[in-house]
Amino acid sequence: MNLNLANKVAIVTGASRGIGRSIAEGLSQERMRLVLAARSGDLLQEVAQSCNPEAIIFAADLRDENAPQKLVALAMEKFGRIDLLVNNAGATKRGDFLQLTEEDWRDGFALKFYSAVRCSRRPGPT
Repeated sequence: MNLNLANKVAIVTGASRGIGRSIAEGLSQERMRLVLAARSGDLLQEVAQSCNPEAIIFAADLRDENAPQKLVALAMEKFGRIDLLVNNAGATKRGDFLQLTEEDWRDGFALKFYSAVRCSRRPGPT
C-alpha cells in the first residue's frame, strides 16, 4: 500500500525523545506537517530542527487539563486540519506495583490516559 502523507498534519505527543522523536522524524520524512508536543521546549526545538520546515512545537505538560485543547487549537490555527494524532506522552514513575502510592497512580493516569483522552476528544471544528 502506498500512502501519500505529504502535507497532511500530525500531532505527536511525547515528541522530545525516544519513540515520539523517532515517530516525528519518520513522519517528517514522509513530508507531513507536524505539531510536536512535550514538556521540554529545548528538546522539542532540537527535534523540530531535525524535521521538515513545517514542524512547530508546543511545550506543555499534558497533565494540565487545558493543555490538550490548546494543543489542538494550535494545530488548527497553524494548519487548519489534523489528520493524525499520535498519543505518546508519558514518562511516569516506575516501581513495584505494591510500592507505588495512590498519587503515583493518579499522576500516571493523568499523563498517559487522561491526556490521550483529552487530545482525542478535541478534534477541532468540523
